[in-house]
Amino acid sequence: MKSGSSGGWDRRLILPFVLFVITSIYLATALQITAQFDEGLVGPSFVPVVASILMYIALAFVVLGMRNDMDKAEREKLNLAAPLKVVVATAVYILAFKPLGYPVSTFLYVYALLYIFGLEDTGPIKRIAYTAAITAVFYALFALIFQVRLPLFDTEFWGMF
Repeated sequence: MKSGSSGGWDRRLILPFVLFVITSIYLATALQITAQFDEGLVGPSFVPVVASILMYIALAFVVLGMRNDMDKAEREKLNLAAPLKVVVATAVYILAFKPLGYPVSTFLYVYALLYIFGLEDTGPIKRIAYTAAITAVFYALFALIFQVRLPLFDTEFWGMF
């Protein structure tokens, strides 16, 4: 790994990964847009879907470029523990999103990602502050700017217990 890596995880991949997550959420939201009437191929979700596809292509080129920079010995040392932790954290986030609501599930997800990506050295207070800020920014982005109704808490789910 390069000097920016830690524990087998190349820190240069953090930004592309964050952009991948944001693009995936954006695409999922765009695919839920329903047209008021049949508009053919170019409906209200057309531009967001095309933008997402272009972003995925650009991210693929960036990651492949980074991968080509690594020599063979570095590729052999590549540790997949962190990416697997991210996949598990994402799966838990998806499962917890509706029952826990946006604020709690997103806070826990972001906290886990910051821990996985090495912010454990900053201390829990800073990590909590960063997590709260990131959760608030994403809430503002989706709820206020995109006007997506985010679940706050599923009372039906918790009423079963």
